[in-house]
Amino acid sequence: MDKESLSFDEALKDESRQYMLASFQWLSFTSLVLLTAVGLNIALEPGLNLGLDTAFTMMLLPGSLCLLYLGLRFARVPWSRNLLWNLFFLAALVISWLISMSLLRSAGLLVLPGIETLSDVLSLAMAVALFPSIKLTAATVAPFLLYSAFYRYEVYPESIYFTVLRTLFMFLIIMSAQRVIFKWFKKAVRRNVEKRRLLKHFRRMALLDGLTGLSNRRHFDEILDQEIRASTRTGHPLSLILLDIDFFKRLNDALGHQAGDDCLRQLGQLLSDVAARPRDLAVRYGGEEFAVLLPETTLTGAVEVANRIAKLLAKAAIPHPDSQVASHITVSQGLVQWQRGMDAEALLEASDAALYRAKESGRNCYVQTVTPAGDKAG
Repeated sequence: MDKESLSFDEALKDESRQYMLASFQWLSFTSLVLLTAVGLNIALEPGLNLGLDTAFTMMLLPGSLCLLYLGLRFARVPWSRNLLWNLFFLAALVISWLISMSLLRSAGLLVLPGIETLSDVLSLAMAVALFPSIKLTAATVAPFLLYSAFYRYEVYPESIYFTVLRTLFMFLIIMSAQRVIFKWFKKAVRRNVEKRRLLKHFRRMALLDGLTGLSNRRHFDEILDQEIRASTRTGHPLSLILLDIDFFKRLNDALGHQAGDDCLRQLGQLLSDVAARPRDLAVRYGGEEFAVLLPETTLTGAVEVANRIAKLLAKAAIPHPDSQVASHITVSQGLVQWQRGMDAEALLEASDAALYRAKESGRNCYVQTVTPAGDKAG
């Protein structure tokens, strides 16, 4: 999907998804680091009454799960980036850590501070990784805090108020921090969406003529090269009409430049209506010169378009008091069909030559190039 076209809600959803997919990977690394720290503490603390089998099992559950997850992600298994699959991994990771903490309890009272610390660190890690979703944050933080609270109550039942308040305030602090970070995240996404829209707008404006609203020469050159490559590849026809307003300088001299600008705008709207198919392109080529690019159109089709332009101009009857061919605005048109082997420069030269012959033929007409060496007038 084109990110420049996303609404804010769509962009927020997409950014949240991308962030959490990266965060699941980060959670795996964090879990492995925590397991390493726990293992070192078990090995270096002589007072812990924890058998090697229990310690191995305790570290095996989350460790193997994280290694499996990281292996699938690094192997770029397609479904490993599916959000639903990652949520299953998250649930399994939370459960495996709770089981590991239960096994750690068998070491006795000395592990209470360790379990509380591990619970707090895991809660903070979950909050950092999942803050775009308040429900996921609450659902993963609560089990660790509750487990720590139940264990403390089991060891020190007389300190129930301290246990409850500690758990409650820890949860509230984490969730309030989640809201603050999420607001910053939303502001960043909103600014990014606005920046993309501005960039898209500026790009569009850079490719449009400010007076007529048609594509400008720069855009025309890009699209012409693309269409020539497409016709070379597919063999489909491609035609070009180059047209010029007859006696435009006399119009400016007689009615003023404002009238000339109005004429250009009206002709631009007319050509925009004529170039109605998705790939057709109407262009202000420069000054009073315009172009209509017609992909998948033969010279016969281009002639029909040229006749339609002349008829619409006659119907619009834009006044021209100093024209030698009519009382209204008319155009001379040069038509050419692309031939295999012609590049953009050759196609433009052929259409410009046809336009010149149309002017030499009395204006208010078209000249069509049948082959690179021949033409017809109409």
